[in-house]
Amino acid sequence: MATDTTKGKVHFFDDFLGDTINLDNYVVNTDSGGTAFAINVQANGVIRATVDTTDNDISNIFGVVIYRSDSAGPLTIEVRAALITSVADGEVFIGFSDASGTDENPITLSTADVMTSNATDAVGFAYTGGGTADWKMVSVANNSDGTVARANAKGATTPAAGTFQTFKITLNEDGDADYYIDGVYQGSEAVAVTSTVLLNFAVALQSGGTGRSLDIDYVEIHCGRR
Repeated sequence: MATDTTKGKVHFFDDFLGDTINLDNYVVNTDSGGTAFAINVQANGVIRATVDTTDNDISNIFGVVIYRSDSAGPLTIEVRAALITSVADGEVFIGFSDASGTDENPITLSTADVMTSNATDAVGFAYTGGGTADWKMVSVANNSDGTVARANAKGATTPAAGTFQTFKITLNEDGDADYYIDGVYQGSEAVAVTSTVLLNFAVALQSGGTGRSLDIDYVEIHCGRR
């Protein structure tokens, strides 16, 4: 950690209270028929993306690739989000990735919880509407997939349409991850990401044949200052 300043942490927080997304901080993508993440006017401010009924169409948002877990950690991300209209079919990823502006979903799951990693390094929560219950804890470090685990400590975490949930991931200096939903510790993964790799905020919504939306209320990141 930097010793020349009392401000030893880099802090990013966006409550999406403005009229537009600040595209200095984000890249948004959407496939044909979808709607890219943009401000949706409602109480307390959110951004919303949609996908149509075309299977595997993706709408996503990526932050700037500037955070490393070995930067005198912990490195944390917290995202409050809700699926809108439907939780059936399709897939969602919420967390960190190494991607920047690509039309991809960093980590996807089959209906049998078999993981496919499209990023080289990523860590987060994944949900597949056509699969098993609960959000899953997922990761990939230097193209080595982590263990898929259910996040169901102290009860089910299966999303309900229109209900916000708060997702938090903490990475230590070795890239080990702790996962939380609504403030409840859900589990951990050793070497979830490569500690020296730059990461960014990443959320992806992928269609499985059902049109739906995803709202993000806020994103917050803390990182040690190098």
